[in-house]
Amino acid sequence: MSTENMTTHGEIGAGLSASWDIFAEALSSPHYQLAQRRILRQLVEALLFERLLIPTTSPYDQGRVYFHIPALTREGQSIGYCCHGRVSGSFGRIRLDDTPLLRIGADGTRPVASLEEFLIEVGPTLGSDEDLLARFLRELQQTLLKDTLSRHLRRPGTPQRGLTALEGQLLDGHPYHPCYKSRVGFDPLDNLAYGPEFEPSIRLLWLALRRGSATLTICRDIDIDDFLRIELGEARHALFIARLHKLGLAPHDYLLLPVHPWQWREKIATELFPLLQRRELVLLGEGEDVYRPLQSIRSLANASRPKAAHVKLPIGIINTSADRILSCHNVQNAPAVSDWLSDIRQSDATLRESGLIFLREVAGITYRNLELPLFLQMRQYGMLGAVWRENVDGHLHEDEAAAPFSGLCQCEADGQPFIAPWVERYGLSCWMDALLSASLPPLIHLLYAHGIGMEAHAQNIVLIHRKGLPCRIALKDLPGGLRFARSYLAQPERCPPLVPTPSFRKQVNATAGMEANRPNEILDYFQDAVFFINFGELSLFLRQHYGLTEADFWARIAACIFAYQSRHPELASRFASFDLFAPTILIEQLAKRRLFPETEARLQAVPNPLHRHRQQAGKTAA
Repeated sequence: MSTENMTTHGEIGAGLSASWDIFAEALSSPHYQLAQRRILRQLVEALLFERLLIPTTSPYDQGRVYFHIPALTREGQSIGYCCHGRVSGSFGRIRLDDTPLLRIGADGTRPVASLEEFLIEVGPTLGSDEDLLARFLRELQQTLLKDTLSRHLRRPGTPQRGLTALEGQLLDGHPYHPCYKSRVGFDPLDNLAYGPEFEPSIRLLWLALRRGSATLTICRDIDIDDFLRIELGEARHALFIARLHKLGLAPHDYLLLPVHPWQWREKIATELFPLLQRRELVLLGEGEDVYRPLQSIRSLANASRPKAAHVKLPIGIINTSADRILSCHNVQNAPAVSDWLSDIRQSDATLRESGLIFLREVAGITYRNLELPLFLQMRQYGMLGAVWRENVDGHLHEDEAAAPFSGLCQCEADGQPFIAPWVERYGLSCWMDALLSASLPPLIHLLYAHGIGMEAHAQNIVLIHRKGLPCRIALKDLPGGLRFARSYLAQPERCPPLVPTPSFRKQVNATAGMEANRPNEILDYFQDAVFFINFGELSLFLRQHYGLTEADFWARIAACIFAYQSRHPELASRFASFDLFAPTILIEQLAKRRLFPETEARLQAVPNPLHRHRQQAGKTAA
């Protein structure tokens, strides 16, 4: 055996030692306290906003509010926590100052010592059981660990960055959820090896799955054998086919699919090894291409061939309180939904003129054994599979570039907003008008004209721009990121038959599933993602960094909606069915979901900042 590329145990030990040294340095750096302060801020904001903590409040000084939160020590002594902030004009969201959260007790007033101290002492007032509280605390602590490492190793952004680099370098995570970077299941070395902010080079393992154990779904213009040959490369594809022949297996009886190296090590090799033993599953080896993880961690871009498709793979971790498997029903539905949405776009002049891009999920392979007992099906559900998604680069014109929509609310390593060069070049008003014109009309047109609500939070949108000036958008996560009711579809006969969400998955996520029963369910889903999380966060960011008032921001949103409605009077009845100007909207309580069982949808009515413009909306509709 050649030893040219072999690594000695001593070299492995030296590499591990260096990585653990980085880990130790990060924990003793100022980044630890900065990360903890951010987590505490988002945690308190969420608990106050979702009414899990009931403070006493004292308004003062131009809208600022003093919050006092009652708590109990483990010995039962009454104490309190205090902080300063304001109740925003964007859905009443709580926005705290950057000043430390203070603990007020018999021993005096001091900054909070730890996440654990705070959550244990407010725990009795939350009404959560100890197991769920412990789970939530673990996610918070893992977020602290992972974010500390991210901050400690953060490098300045480079000019002329492509989408893949931007997704790694703009690393803030969810702006509302306090467990924004938990990655439960990754140890510190896994985090360094697979976290997008560290820009790792990942080679995927490839397996052969017997066709009788696999479910394959493809878009109508895809030949799976040709597609996989292109994805693997001719030489590596031929090598893997030869390996199957050498084992006495017929290649046409198998489908080739990649697996994330972490998933292979932690899940496939340890839980699906009986499939390997009876050759339902065959390990073929590493692919040649290097991949880089994107924001979601489980989606990866091909760094060796940047124009190639992106691949989405299951990873059995919890991140932002959601498991990162690939649900079998979503894998099976992805190509059909992709074709359906693409057909809608092609037949709709308004969508074509908007330049909207659907990043189709063109092929999906998943493993599920329906003959197993239900408890084993649940354990293995979504553990093995792959989805290939179109690369946005294949849709761009020569003068266009792509950026993650989530970057619009983030700052670079130097503290400057990512959008600062664009705002400086075009002016805030001009840039804002372009952003809203590029992004909002196609989303509300899908809602009004077609009855489809997209879960267009920032991670699901790619912004297409020309030298920083927004011109159109691309949407991704198609099967998992939309909701509709067949009776409210403009052309229900064109909607494909869909694989339903298994009942046991709804026990994990009570709001799972594409199909709704009533229009308000579609509307709430749309507004929660588009307005509450996405544009709501942008309104707060622009206020903080550019002084744009929230009233001005939402007036611009309203004006954009009015302009659309005036162009489409034929949809007046749909404007009433999907009322974007209602007094309140229902939003998902993300913190409460982690503290209480998934026995029901955890929803909360919040004031709609667009409601003040309703009278004008009525005039437009008339």
